[in-house]
Amino acid sequence: MRQLLARFGSVLRDGFRIWWLAPLVPALVAVPEAIQHVVEIRIGMFESREAFNLLAGDPRRMAWGYPKVAGVLLAILATVRFLGTRNRKDAWWDLRDVAWKNLLYAVVLIAASIVPGLLLEGSMGADAAEWVHRAFSLAILPLLPLMVLALAGDSKLSLRRAYRLPGWVASLRLLVFVAIVWVPLQRWHGLNHTWALGAPDVAVWALMTLDVIVVGVLATMAGSAMWHGARPVVPDAGANSPHAPAAA
Repeated sequence: MRQLLARFGSVLRDGFRIWWLAPLVPALVAVPEAIQHVVEIRIGMFESREAFNLLAGDPRRMAWGYPKVAGVLLAILATVRFLGTRNRKDAWWDLRDVAWKNLLYAVVLIAASIVPGLLLEGSMGADAAEWVHRAFSLAILPLLPLMVLALAGDSKLSLRRAYRLPGWVASLRLLVFVAIVWVPLQRWHGLNHTWALGAPDVAVWALMTLDVIVVGVLATMAGSAMWHGARPVVPDAGANSPHAPAAA
């Protein structure tokens, strides 16, 4: 338990520390998020709850919504990449040492896991197809640490080894860590918008500025949770070494 708590402490530490160690990473999501908030304020989205609901799908807002979502994903992956390479001489933006084969295995199989449920929905019904989808979602859990370590440049964890007990443990630890950091920050993100409704302009600008930071921290914390949830621990190799044996 002490080791688990120490590992989660590393999640929180690195989720914040990356902001000054690699500011480009949180900027991937903070910049489009900030621009979208400027647009939202200028079109009067926060003047009332009615205006918020009416303008939620406004094309001027949505034009920055997709870059923001892409920015969140890129910031999460870049955080994993940065933390996975920081003890090596490799630059995190240099992708040549990514374990591309393992990464491809993980991504393709994760994507393929949704196909059976879709194919069976017509013949089995939505409820039965949902259970099939849940079963496949459980089956692909060990692919998450495989994907994370591959992105970090660790090729030692094979697809077969990912499905051994340490791989299952790592996948569950990863999910728990991500949930712990994601749920409260996502809730805070939503509350910032609620608090801004009908508020004075200065309060709206302050809340949306705070929200940019919250969303950026959400992304870096999620990436840090993925890395520290997936990484193996080998005492003589260093707790953060991505090249430690995967079965440790």
